[in-house]
Amino acid sequence: MKKTLTALLLALALLTGGAAAFSDVDGGLYYAAPIAWAVERGITTGTSESTFSPDSLCTRGQIITFLWRAAGSPEPERTDSPYGDVFPGALNQDIYKAILWACGAGITVPENPGGASFSPGEACDRAQAVLFLWRWSGSPEAGAPAAFTDVSPDADYAPAVAWAVENGITSGTSEDTFSPGEPCTRGQIVTFLYRCVNEAAPGEKVVHIPEDLVPSSPEPEAEAPRPLQTYTGTGEARSLGLDGSEFTTEGIYDAEVTVDVYSPYEAVFTIDIPFPLYQACTYLVRFDNPEKRDTSYLFIFQRWDEAFADMIPWEDDHNSLRFVDTSGRDGFLSVHQDWSGDDRIGGSLVRRVTFSPGSCFTFDMLNGYTPSCHVSTSR
Repeated sequence: MKKTLTALLLALALLTGGAAAFSDVDGGLYYAAPIAWAVERGITTGTSESTFSPDSLCTRGQIITFLWRAAGSPEPERTDSPYGDVFPGALNQDIYKAILWACGAGITVPENPGGASFSPGEACDRAQAVLFLWRWSGSPEAGAPAAFTDVSPDADYAPAVAWAVENGITSGTSEDTFSPGEPCTRGQIVTFLYRCVNEAAPGEKVVHIPEDLVPSSPEPEAEAPRPLQTYTGTGEARSLGLDGSEFTTEGIYDAEVTVDVYSPYEAVFTIDIPFPLYQACTYLVRFDNPEKRDTSYLFIFQRWDEAFADMIPWEDDHNSLRFVDTSGRDGFLSVHQDWSGDDRIGGSLVRRVTFSPGSCFTFDMLNGYTPSCHVSTSR
């Protein structure tokens, strides 16, 4: 994917005039000139007519879109998405095309084709940023590895870090650390791209940026992927009544469940109850099909904390997931859940459930099934 810069970028002229003025871009800060350059070249626009949001986190979808526009917004070579969360209608058209282009150009490579997620709405970290830029630049070799204690020589982004530091695109966060997992802001990403194009070593300027490519409207934020299918159901919930409130163990309360399916392998479960999560232990979601009475699918989430110390041997906060196929079918099955920490006071349990590609169960097998939920204080 090695390319050459076929037109000299008139950087100084662009930086001193002509670019849109944003009320939140201080002209004295490091990113002011790169933002002016990027806007003039049509690589990016503001988040509104008067703001650029330089300190907002830059998403993975946004950085790929910046690179795609910098390459001239080419039509993607491939038309099929290898990502379960990248499909027509789920994303802004520019972001969708940019991700397809980047995958076809080898800038981003799915780890598990057919079941991987790109996560376009997640923040892009420093390791991902230099890796994308390095691949976009043709994966040039650096003279020597970068000496950072937090960058393993075996990491896939290690050559990219060495190249980026050697060419002044970015540096470490201290003399001996790079902080690869630290998220990047929009101002930082545009600055990295500007330096990549204008300051990299001779022969490594990678792209011709069309002179007339200036978008007419602010760029969209990377939209959260839309679910392919949404299931809703109701059920009942029981509470320990630990806080002496109206929610007592004798009471039965309404519970609601929503399951948003994003791919055959990934779905988000949301269970809403009228009392705090710490007053219940087991959250069960059951899928039944009246035409297949011998088969049901159970997702059983268990979570508890010190509030249960008198009832359950307690060593630490606990979160677990069990999946049950009542038909007893055998086959490969690997499943895990993700969560970002519970609010003990809130009454919504949210879990992202992912099955590995090749599993004997996939979420598209739920067609015709209806969910219900049951929340209890027992294991």
